Amino acid sequence: MKKSALIGLSVGLFLSCMLAFFFGENPLKVLKILTLGFATSRYEMGLTLYYTTCFIFSGLAFSIPLRAGLFHIGAEGQILFSGFVAGAFSMTYPTSSLFLVFFMTLLSSVVWATVIAFFKIFRQAHEVVVAIMLNYILSILTTYLTVQYFQNPNSQNPETALLSSSLELVSIDPLKKYFEGSPVSVFFIVAILTALTVYIFEKYTVKGLQLKAFGANPIAGRRIGLSDLKMYSFVMIAAGVMTGLIGLTEVFGNANQFKVGFSPQIGFIGIAVSILARQNPLGIIASAFLFACLHKGASDLDIESEFLTRDFSKVVQALIIFSVASAFFLAPQVENYFRNRKTIKSNPSEAAK
Repeated sequence: MKKSALIGLSVGLFLSCMLAFFFGENPLKVLKILTLGFATSRYEMGLTLYYTTCFIFSGLAFSIPLRAGLFHIGAEGQILFSGFVAGAFSMTYPTSSLFLVFFMTLLSSVVWATVIAFFKIFRQAHEVVVAIMLNYILSILTTYLTVQYFQNPNSQNPETALLSSSLELVSIDPLKKYFEGSPVSVFFIVAILTALTVYIFEKYTVKGLQLKAFGANPIAGRRIGLSDLKMYSFVMIAAGVMTGLIGLTEVFGNANQFKVGFSPQIGFIGIAVSILARQNPLGIIASAFLFACLHKGASDLDIESEFLTRDFSKVVQALIIFSVASAFFLAPQVENYFRNRKTIKSNPSEAAK
């Protein structure tokens, strides 16, 4: 992250500490709970890395379309539907191959992501409006289909049956064993490699540079042959793959089944992750870990603090985003101010002119 982002992060944490002090809590204690809770055990660290995995994918799902000028806010619905497809398909075809299940899961999220792009291209509908409506539709659809057609007969909770032994990865996952059975899985490594791949693609490939150019100036991009159909379809397919990977992370790396409402607003938190990282894929890794620490530490506030609840972590996230955004716009002005003062002191005659 840039220097301004680090300054904004520091200011956001400072304001959070002051707010905790206002409510009668020890600011250092609250900060420790929110940011260092992952270090208490291997299990807690694994839980934090699980959230980091999901936030990396959701951050990329937002940042990639934003390169082309699309504000993709529909990741949450796609995450739920991809997780449903992974669980339902595995339940219907328990002897199918992992490759087929993974392919169908990713395809399901890609299809809904491209729907947003097609409405944007052919109907000139704003992507935010379409995405918000799809979030509600997919959330309701996954609940209805799960309860009515794919309900686990051995449970009263809205969920699919457990994966068959031929599809189960939880029991053989090396990361899960090391982190004492926590939700983290090998998908964490996949997330890191995916972020590195996206970074190389955006920085060193012609297609990546074209994507940046189109997002910065669509009119100029169209004049050199970069059509809306190609650019929007490409970024939304990539975003669909990222959201599909979150569904796979939950079903095959954690729960071993699909559970209705498993996502704690992962898709929306990905927006904050991407904004904090300035859309830099490498920065998204660090930003995702920070938000994972805050998200994991939020559950500890109810137990270890007297006046604060887990909702305080959302306030902290908001303060961090606000501070980082403010620092991004104020840093150049402050820098120019001090540069001008230095010029005046070194050459007062030129300043007088």
